[in-house]
Amino acid sequence: MAQTATSLADVLKDTWTSDRIQKQFYDDHPPLERLEQVQATMIGQQAQVPIHKGRSGGYVSTGPAGGSLNPADQQRVDQAVYTMVYHWFQVDLEVSALNQAGGSNVQSVIGAKDLEIEGAVNDMRNQCMRQLVTNGDGIVAQCDTGGASTTVELIASPSGTAWGFDALQRGWLYVGLPVDVGTTADTDALATGSVITAIKEDPTDPDITIGTSISTTNGTHFVYIANPNSTTAANPELNGLRNLVNTTGALGGLNPATGGEEFWQAAKRDTTTSVFSLDLVLDLQRAVMQKSAKYMTDVWTGLKQQSAFYSLLQNQVRFQGEMNLGAGNVGGLVWNGINVKGYPDILDSDWYCLTLSDFVQIVGAITKPTWASDLEGDGGKLRWKQGQTGFVDGVVYPFQVGLQRRNTHAAATALTA
Repeated sequence: MAQTATSLADVLKDTWTSDRIQKQFYDDHPPLERLEQVQATMIGQQAQVPIHKGRSGGYVSTGPAGGSLNPADQQRVDQAVYTMVYHWFQVDLEVSALNQAGGSNVQSVIGAKDLEIEGAVNDMRNQCMRQLVTNGDGIVAQCDTGGASTTVELIASPSGTAWGFDALQRGWLYVGLPVDVGTTADTDALATGSVITAIKEDPTDPDITIGTSISTTNGTHFVYIANPNSTTAANPELNGLRNLVNTTGALGGLNPATGGEEFWQAAKRDTTTSVFSLDLVLDLQRAVMQKSAKYMTDVWTGLKQQSAFYSLLQNQVRFQGEMNLGAGNVGGLVWNGINVKGYPDILDSDWYCLTLSDFVQIVGAITKPTWASDLEGDGGKLRWKQGQTGFVDGVVYPFQVGLQRRNTHAAATALTA
């Protein structure tokens, strides 16, 4: 019998098809990176943003004969207060991984240490990105109704007011992630720190499989990142675009439902329009202009509505001939001189008109993802677990996102077509 590669498999040296590891997921975070360029405000315990919220009431007009004046009044001022959120990610490596998959080992496409360290930073930023484009309430996905099972049904696409499939599609829920499942009042009422073992990324029937058998109800139960620091509450998270650009709800300790704080709301938040149109964007733009006498500086949306915008414009194109025809350049769309940015992380239902100069980034002495061993002074990015055969370290990134003005932004968040 002739010798073959198969029969020699036990003694052949492995050969890789590429000198780099091929990622099977989108790992850029442009909206987060853009907000990180906003000038940071360094704080101690909290950040206090000064606000001029209203005019004085001392005005009156008189005829030529004069008369009495209205009582003197003061300019209205207030402050929004933002607290820090600490984002953590832990790394654990065995000596064997460092020894047999070192960076200089020709059998390894990437060193184990580099893979875990770089991956930890990226995975942490992925969760920060999720928080930035959602509600800031800790909800990662909404459950659908399902009987007792380790398979947890999620609501299907499109997103609208809640999302399930969208969380799988964007990589917010994945195998190996520990999650809590419960209600908004008790976030681990059904499952506590249960690890996801499988996902089904189906737009009409999405689900995750966890290690706990539970029964769920649509509109009542939600999936959260596991919180080992509380038996009932979700992890504290970043303020998200959906609660920043809103006409209701408290932000930074101020609430438009409170007398004297009515100013603290977005110029417009459309939660009813389901079909994208040019009139919708004109309406949002006009709302920002009405409140600030200037246009927004940025337009952010999900890929679905970016495509919807393109389709509207493309349908209006009239060709003089049939040579050099082209289509599909959704990345080149412009609205009122503003490049329309379509981001994979933003929900399919969302369109934002933003004034980024009114955003604030709140940081402390640590201004970027930092390794605990660096803070400790070791600088090695891995520390020996005494009494064991491995090494451990953690990356921490403390920051928060806020606004110094809320009414220079507008959004539509119910676009399902």
